[in-house]
Amino acid sequence: MKTNLKNNVLRILTTIVLVSLGSWSFYCNWLQRPVRFGNYAYSNEEAERLKNIPEAQYAYGLDAWGRQDSETAAKFFRRAVSKNVLFLDGWLRLAEVEAAEGRQEKAENILTFTIDRSTGVSRWKWPQMLLARELGMDEVIYSNANLLLSRDVLVQDTLQFLQTHLGGNASAVVDILAPQHLTVYLKWLMNWSMTEESLTVWRAMMESAPPKKETALQYAHFLLHNKQIIESKKIWQKQTGTAGLTNPGFETDLTSMGFDWCYLQEKNSQSEVMRVNHDTWKGNYALKVDFSGRENISFHHVYQIFTVDPQARYRLTYAWKSYGITTDQGPFIDICGFDQEGLYSAGPMITGTHAWRMESIEFVVPKDCRAAVVRLRRQPSNRFDSKIRGTVWLDDFRLEKTGGDSRYLSSEPRIGQFPEESFQN
Repeated sequence: MKTNLKNNVLRILTTIVLVSLGSWSFYCNWLQRPVRFGNYAYSNEEAERLKNIPEAQYAYGLDAWGRQDSETAAKFFRRAVSKNVLFLDGWLRLAEVEAAEGRQEKAENILTFTIDRSTGVSRWKWPQMLLARELGMDEVIYSNANLLLSRDVLVQDTLQFLQTHLGGNASAVVDILAPQHLTVYLKWLMNWSMTEESLTVWRAMMESAPPKKETALQYAHFLLHNKQIIESKKIWQKQTGTAGLTNPGFETDLTSMGFDWCYLQEKNSQSEVMRVNHDTWKGNYALKVDFSGRENISFHHVYQIFTVDPQARYRLTYAWKSYGITTDQGPFIDICGFDQEGLYSAGPMITGTHAWRMESIEFVVPKDCRAAVVRLRRQPSNRFDSKIRGTVWLDDFRLEKTGGDSRYLSSEPRIGQFPEESFQN
């Protein structure tokens, strides 16, 4: 009997304890609802009720700061960090308020405190950088920027921040970046077409951290299409070991990069361009272009940019053959200026069916022209039977300089202009 009574008492006490814990848990969860969902009433009563919750005090501080009530904001931020001394978001906001109120030393001390507590952690580096800019603590900006770049965090924002903070001075940015970050800075400048600044970074890279071949070729391509021809060619030649024409016999894939052969893909696939390893003129490969016969197309989709000397004479030779090329307007090889007007010369039109044969085009480079374009071209026909069909093969392009300065330009008739869309990166 006594044992049963004792067990019943234990059950009752256990029930009371569990109900009390459940009630307390319910109360705590109910109290945390505004914190969890961020739907604060922002009343004095709620602020007092949530005074022991640092996240709530932080939210109240942000509300006051947004209303430009810095005194109230500082009070709530202090409450937040007093409840959790490692609440770095609260400390950083408090430092921002102190700086705005002119208490520079306090703000600097708080920022230093947060830096000491977040060594090697990316989470707070960006807000620390923003605050450091207000306080004139440049060393904090530079060390945090390098850490973010090393972690691949906020890369674009960080580089934009540095570029703006240092007044667009690329040399100054280079001085504060670790050598391993110069490549990403170079690519950022390329994305924003900052040619002169990119040259500064490139020279620094060559002295401290030479880039990979892929990066160098991308940069040569960027410089070429921004008309920095001499610098582009230096990089291209160093990386590829080629002078004159690149890949003249199509022995390697068309990369559409820099001074290599470029192929612009057609939207409607009215032609097909491919390298073939049979029935070539020389070497193991040739270039084959098939025309579908469905459209009266204007073709300018295969071309290569190459460097030339101003006022010099050149001869371009190449091999071609054809099969069943229709219409009165067949494809042909032509040469035009890349960076200057006044250069144009074309080879014979390719029609019908022909075995392999060699052709040559002679041309004279105008003054101040340092790059030209060789391309396969076809102009639309004005006749009823205008939809071109058939195949042409190309191989073994060679460029020969035949003379120095010239007092005359080519007298070949001008057939067309190099299309602007072909200059696209």
